[in-house]
Amino acid sequence: WMWSTRRALGAATAGGLGVATSTSSGECGGLRRPTFSTNTTNTPQSSQFSSQISQNSSISSMNCALLCEVSTAPNPTCGTCKLPDGRLLAYHIEGTGVPVICFHGMGSSRFTWLGEKPLNDSCPGVQIIAIDRPGYGGSTPPPFGYSYSEFAQDVAVLADHLNLPRFCVAGHSSGGPYALACAALLPDRVAACAAIASDAPYCHPDAPKELREADSFALRATPEGDGLYGKNPRELATSMRNSSLENGGPIKAHAWRSGVDGWLCDFTLERIPWSFCLEDIKLGPKMTVWVGGEDLEAIKIGSPFLHKCIAGSKFVVVPGGDHGFKRDPVNLANILNEMKSHF
Repeated sequence: WMWSTRRALGAATAGGLGVATSTSSGECGGLRRPTFSTNTTNTPQSSQFSSQISQNSSISSMNCALLCEVSTAPNPTCGTCKLPDGRLLAYHIEGTGVPVICFHGMGSSRFTWLGEKPLNDSCPGVQIIAIDRPGYGGSTPPPFGYSYSEFAQDVAVLADHLNLPRFCVAGHSSGGPYALACAALLPDRVAACAAIASDAPYCHPDAPKELREADSFALRATPEGDGLYGKNPRELATSMRNSSLENGGPIKAHAWRSGVDGWLCDFTLERIPWSFCLEDIKLGPKMTVWVGGEDLEAIKIGSPFLHKCIAGSKFVVVPGGDHGFKRDPVNLANILNEMKSHF
């Protein structure tokens, strides 16, 4: 989350491999190819898709503001899922193989999981299902009182729609706790989990003093610093959103199109007692905590603590990696391939 914040301030069913399909219940929008536009309004579009998309899908009306300057950019299929309370969860699917549901960080969107090359080339045998978490991109803002536990149930609904009895989860930065919640609360469905440069629970009963002190948002608000004690965090989030919409390009604009409630939800949930226990994750070595050797201080302190809390988990340090080390296709492939090996 801090990396995204500072940048903004500075500017299945087949063989168990998770081939995504759509039901005929009408509860979830079908998949479609993304359009390339900076327009933040919804524009319906229909087209023919690959054989993995069922013919009875209804066409979703979501806009994919995908940056198109890179000629080798992949072309995923997009969809929306209507949750039981009427909220929409936007997602895209790329690749074929072991399903990995991916959660972006604070102030970001599902497009953070797109590389310059198609996933089938950079990491064959894996299917990424990347979502806009509630309050980001094309997804409805979270309701009052939303929690990590409710998010895990949202993911279960999405997995049911895609006919995925089992799947892997991966979360980057502020998306890490959401992946960990799925691992703890959906033990019969989550096959493996990757917490990538993930935030740790600052309010955990056993959280080290150094972790609490490394949370720069907890400092007193000053004109020069990140501290928010004594300041309304909505003001910061609104400033970041306005800057991204004006100067951040289509991908950043997409992340903030739903408003600031997603960012505020992340900010709050990270700093109050989590609604699940890390100690309930029973994946053993199928749970890996990844951290960059040059990551943010709070992440470098928090990652070993996460590892300590989750019995039998693995701990991997990426030499020289900063907070965004997963953007290196080699690092991302290593993360995905490890989960694939456990599926």
